[in-house]
Amino acid sequence: MQFSRQAIIKKARKQLAAPTTTVAICVLGLLGGIAAALFIVVFRFAIDQSAYLVGNVTHWQQPLPTFSRFALPVGAALALFVLFKLSRAKRVRLGIPYVIHRMKQQYGMLPWRSTVNQFFGGIIALVAGYSVGREGPAVHLGAAASTWLGYHIDTPKNAVRTLAACGIAAAIAASFNTPLAAMVLVMEVVLREYKVHIFIPVMLAAVAGSIITDQIFGPATELTLLKGQELPESQFGFVILLGVAVGIIGVLFKKLMLDVMDTVKDTAMLTRLLFAGLITAFLAVIIPSSLGPGLSTIQQVVQFQDQQAVLLTLLLAKLVASAIALGMGTPGGLIGAAFGVGAAVAALFVNILVQYQLIGAEHLDSYILLGMAGILAACIHAPMAALLAIVELSGSVEIIVPAMLVIVPAYLISSQLFRSKSVFIAQLELQDLPYQIPPVAVALQKTGVEHVMETQFKLLLEPTQNELLDVLEKASNQTVIVMNVDEDNLPQYRIVTYDIGAGDSPSLNYMPIKGLKVTSTLSEVWDELSGQRRGAVYIFDQDNGEPCGIITWEIVRRALQRELA
Repeated sequence: MQFSRQAIIKKARKQLAAPTTTVAICVLGLLGGIAAALFIVVFRFAIDQSAYLVGNVTHWQQPLPTFSRFALPVGAALALFVLFKLSRAKRVRLGIPYVIHRMKQQYGMLPWRSTVNQFFGGIIALVAGYSVGREGPAVHLGAAASTWLGYHIDTPKNAVRTLAACGIAAAIAASFNTPLAAMVLVMEVVLREYKVHIFIPVMLAAVAGSIITDQIFGPATELTLLKGQELPESQFGFVILLGVAVGIIGVLFKKLMLDVMDTVKDTAMLTRLLFAGLITAFLAVIIPSSLGPGLSTIQQVVQFQDQQAVLLTLLLAKLVASAIALGMGTPGGLIGAAFGVGAAVAALFVNILVQYQLIGAEHLDSYILLGMAGILAACIHAPMAALLAIVELSGSVEIIVPAMLVIVPAYLISSQLFRSKSVFIAQLELQDLPYQIPPVAVALQKTGVEHVMETQFKLLLEPTQNELLDVLEKASNQTVIVMNVDEDNLPQYRIVTYDIGAGDSPSLNYMPIKGLKVTSTLSEVWDELSGQRRGAVYIFDQDNGEPCGIITWEIVRRALQRELA
């Protein structure tokens, strides 16, 4: 029975090493998605229960007493500082930018300290009313949950990267019940590529996340209060103008947040967190509706839709509160905050048009949804994800065409007119976190070593000269490996071949080879061999440490040609 189970595991692992859609990666992606979704369910329950404990039963829709509005953000800043200190993390790296960095550099695997900080830090920030979103923690926690599963069953690293993408998609779907937008967000923002062999397991994981949240929290999304209506073509000119407006505001929002981040990057953690807490607290006393994530702001926008002064005040408050909180390092997401800003801009825009009797107020919901889509595209440079997020959150397919007309100018103004980068890429650059790797590494990371390694070889344990010569005579084209023990009693492996230029007497060449775990990818083999452009490495299973395969430079070269073809 034990042998059978090990054989099944090894067969599955060999399937996972291939850069193709297999049953193994689909099953593993589904399991990773379930793990991530359940983690997010716990996260959401913790937020809800903590909100009740502090008396915030309406989630910022009804103002708390003045003292509570001031004390909560300040107390949260101190709690965050204590949390980060107790975790003993050298640097507090959280959210979507950090996940993008780890996807490129570590196949999506995240340190446990950062995951603990993200889980408890996200709860504290969201309960205290900081103007941040829930999607940042969701992405981080989803990737951590799914890759933890992959790591503990010894999954090949190329499959761990796919597993991280599955966890992220499931986490977003479990957070907002938007499986389609979750899949596209993973491809556009995190992976920054579309590959079918990744897309299929990610799709399964997103479905799992959506079903789980549907069963526990119900089918409704958080934007069901907005009912998008089909806009007449006569208003498409106004829709394009809205795209221009939210594009400019989106660039302003990014610049404000990044300037704060750049200014305080060398400031002590306690100072940064307290400053963010105090700014949030003062704004909460003056403008209670500035508290909470962007989705709570939308309800305030709808409530005060015909009051320009209130809408303008709310817009300015959300811009400042979100930029300060995110720039100072509060553990939350930018997308939720951007939604609130986009909704306020759109409401102001509609208010002006209604005042001059250019459109009717009945189209407010549609314009709010369009404003959210446009500002999201301007901030994160993911137009397809922005479109699908709004359609799924509102359940309004009628706004697809107008949303496209908003997203295009918003995206072009941000990326072309102002030469503004995606906010996540800009954050990575400010934090000096590498997010780009050479095309060779990108191509070779997709294939695990077990998919291409040679398994037909001869392994000799400290042979005599005669034994070695006898094996070489009979080995034909098989590689011969010799294991000797060094003076520290550690095994050393070498490939042995005949020295062709040695004349009549048999002479042997010994080439030392290094070992890589069976979960490695061809990118790691490239790192070992690319300096000399020759040689080989042996692949070992950690069960016994002995070679189970050989990969030569020629094998790597052929694999690279296939990937780049």
